[in-house]
Amino acid sequence: MNGLAYVQLFVTILGALHLFALHKRLRGKDDATKPLTPKQLEEVTYDHIDVTQNVPPATHKGYAIIGGSGFLGTYLVRLLILRGETNIRILDLSPPSPAIASNPAVSFIETDITSLESIRHGLRQPLPTGAPPTVIYHTAAIIRFWDRAHYSWHLSYNVNVLGTRNIIKAATEIPEATLIYTSTADAVLPNLKSCHNSGKYETVISDDDPLLSHWDHHESCYARSKILAERLIVEANGQNGLKTGIIRPGYTITGPNDRLCTSTLTMSRVPTFGKRFTQTNICAWDVIAAHLLLEDALGRIPGETAGQAFLVTGKGPAWSLRDIRETIRHYSTRPLIFDDVPELPIYVLAHVIEGFLYLRYQALRPIYSLMGKSLHPEPRWMGQAVYLQPATLEFMANVRIDDSRARRVLGYEPQWSPEQWIKYTVDEVQSNRTHAGHGLELKM
Repeated sequence: MNGLAYVQLFVTILGALHLFALHKRLRGKDDATKPLTPKQLEEVTYDHIDVTQNVPPATHKGYAIIGGSGFLGTYLVRLLILRGETNIRILDLSPPSPAIASNPAVSFIETDITSLESIRHGLRQPLPTGAPPTVIYHTAAIIRFWDRAHYSWHLSYNVNVLGTRNIIKAATEIPEATLIYTSTADAVLPNLKSCHNSGKYETVISDDDPLLSHWDHHESCYARSKILAERLIVEANGQNGLKTGIIRPGYTITGPNDRLCTSTLTMSRVPTFGKRFTQTNICAWDVIAAHLLLEDALGRIPGETAGQAFLVTGKGPAWSLRDIRETIRHYSTRPLIFDDVPELPIYVLAHVIEGFLYLRYQALRPIYSLMGKSLHPEPRWMGQAVYLQPATLEFMANVRIDDSRARRVLGYEPQWSPEQWIKYTVDEVQSNRTHAGHGLELKM
């Protein structure tokens, strides 16, 4: 055997070892926890939960909910109505659902946060009180969780960063206003690249963790844009009396119309991978309760809350995706088809799709430029297949969020356990009490 053959053999062995290590990392390990038994699941109830119980009473201030027609914004508007608020302004590109729009406490102004004049107009319009809203919730975002390409960065940047800058500018023009921003746990969750972690150990994040380096941040355009937006929110605190605060919910926000449970219930077949990884997830009602508690704390204890961010998560232990989907299947009245897909081929395919989209964009960009047209990063014919890119696979990690600081400082106490928000979501979707759609629908 000559020297070249030895080199080839060495490279082959290294490649095989790398693929084996990557396979172990992507596959994860079976979690030690066991799902609830069918008998235990049948005993689950959420009827006793009062979503207004753990939030401060009505303030009767003027509220502006930016992104109030979206998934989380809708829950916020509903909870404000339930606790007795009477002056609620929704600022969004789309109108709210008819059930919310018909409520006398709610008004709507079509607003584009990428336009400073548009957001100024929406915030300056007086409420029935005769004054503009002074409590501003910023829940609007474009969530391109699958995307890390430089050529599509502007889509996330324009909405999530420049849009936030416009909101801050308009908010500082309202004396003594309060601005609360909905961020994400991804902003502080370290990215586990390739084989750097075997998947055996749990990543625990808390508000006491040091800031991540550029290398450690998640790679998705969504996460990176939320990090930049957070910095703007923190810097804005104190400008013209403005008080700012940030809620970082995680790991996944769940509930009717979410992208986890609702998509599982509505898709004809559900491809499953990464099912062994465990995370602490949070019901949308608990997320919104944390927002209202932060608003209250900004008024009571600004020294401990203003210009600061708080991680929040749900009640109970981390659950694996497998246990979540099996529990959804238990409560579903129609058969659900889960297709187990091995993780390593998915990982390779994700890079192939990302490479194809890059080559497509570079090939078509000169042509579209000559025609004076803009080129979208993803072709419509690919549909939801565009989600299968490397940034999407960042969820394949064992993640537990420590929200003890939010519990101590804000008085936050989640009410919804995993089995409860799963049963609640299934019941709402199957009873047609939700508007159509879920968080995995592709919006071009």
